[in-house]
Amino acid sequence: MADSSAKKAMPRFAIASTDIRRDLIAPLRYFTRLEIAHLYRRAPYHDLVTEDWDANLIAYGSPTELYRLVRRLSPDVIQGVEPFSIRLLPYLYATYLAARSRSLPLIVPTLENRPLAVKHGSIFSRLLRTVLRPVFAYASLIICVNKGALRNIRSVGNYETKVQYLMYGTWGVDLDEFFPRSERQATAAKRLLFVGRLAREKGILDLLAAFGQVHDIFPDCRLTLAGDGPDRETIETTMASSSWGGSVDLLGTVKNRDIPTLIRESDVFVAPSITTRKWEEQVGMANLQAMACGVPVVSTRSGAIPEYVPNGEAGILVPEQDPEALAEAITTLLGNDELRHTMGVQGRAYASVHYDAATNVRRAEDVVLARCLDL
Repeated sequence: MADSSAKKAMPRFAIASTDIRRDLIAPLRYFTRLEIAHLYRRAPYHDLVTEDWDANLIAYGSPTELYRLVRRLSPDVIQGVEPFSIRLLPYLYATYLAARSRSLPLIVPTLENRPLAVKHGSIFSRLLRTVLRPVFAYASLIICVNKGALRNIRSVGNYETKVQYLMYGTWGVDLDEFFPRSERQATAAKRLLFVGRLAREKGILDLLAAFGQVHDIFPDCRLTLAGDGPDRETIETTMASSSWGGSVDLLGTVKNRDIPTLIRESDVFVAPSITTRKWEEQVGMANLQAMACGVPVVSTRSGAIPEYVPNGEAGILVPEQDPEALAEAITTLLGNDELRHTMGVQGRAYASVHYDAATNVRRAEDVVLARCLDL
C-alpha cells in the first residue's frame, strides 16, 4: 500500500509520441521518479507483443483528442512531438495549448537534422519557423538529439538557455539484451547483416552492389537482410539475376526482441544510409545495437551517423552511394579477424559508456526534474 501511495505522489509526465516501436518505449520503465503517461498515435511496426503493452500507453487519434487526453491526465509536465514536421504541427500545438491552459512546463524534443529550407523549401520553412516561435518561447526545455537538430533550433531563434543536448526519445540500448556472443568457430562462414527498411535511402541497393564484390573474394559469405519496404521486389529481382543471389537471406520483418540474436550471429553489421532532400539518419539505432553486441559496423557518413559511430574505433564509415568503398570496408573486416575482434570489443565498450538506455533515461529524468519542476 505504501508503494502505491508513493507512486501517486510522483510528478506525472505526459509524453506525446506519434509512431511507437518497442526499442523506443521499453526503456521508459527506467523512469523511477516520474509517473509516465505515454500517449501515442500509431504502432505501425508490428513489433510489440502482449507484455510490451501496459497501462502507461494511451492511444489517441486527432489533435483534438490528444489535447483533451493530456488535460484529462492532469500532468505536471508535458512533452510535445517533433516540432520540425509540418505534418505533425497540429499535434505539437495540441500539447502546447494543453500546457498553456494549465500553466504547465512544456518539453519539446527534436531529432530532425535536415536543414529546414532544404526539407520544406524556403517559403514553408519560413512559415514553420514563425509558427514555432511561440511554442519555443513558452517551452521550459528544448532537447536536441544531434547537431543538425541544434542548427534547426537556432534557425528559429535564440533559445540557448533552454536547449539541452541529450540522448532522448531514442534513449539507447538495453545492454542486458544486446550483448556480445560467445566466440564462433573460426571455420564458420562469415555473415553480414542489414536491419532496417528495404528502401533506397537506407542504401540497400548499394549494399547489394557491394555484396557482389565481397562475394567474389569471400564466396562462402552470406548476407542477411532483416526488414521490409518498398524496394523488396527490386531486391528479389536483383537476387534472382545474380550469381550470388543464393547467398542472400531475405527474412522480412523481424520483431525487435529477435534482433539481438541476429546481430550476435553476424560478423559485420552494414548500414549504408543515403541522405535525401527530406531525410538523413538522425541516430541510426541499429548501428548502436550492433555496437552493444560487439559487432563492428560498416556505415556511411549520412546525417548523425558520424556523431554516434566512432570511425576507426567501432567500425568503418565510408562515403554515401559508393559500393566500391563499402565493399572495401567490408572485405577489410572480413579478412582481418584481429581487427574485427578489436573493433567489436571497442564498440561494446563505447556503447556501454554512451548508449546504456538505463543511464540515459536516468540522466533525462534528472534534467526534466531540475529544469521543469525545480526538484
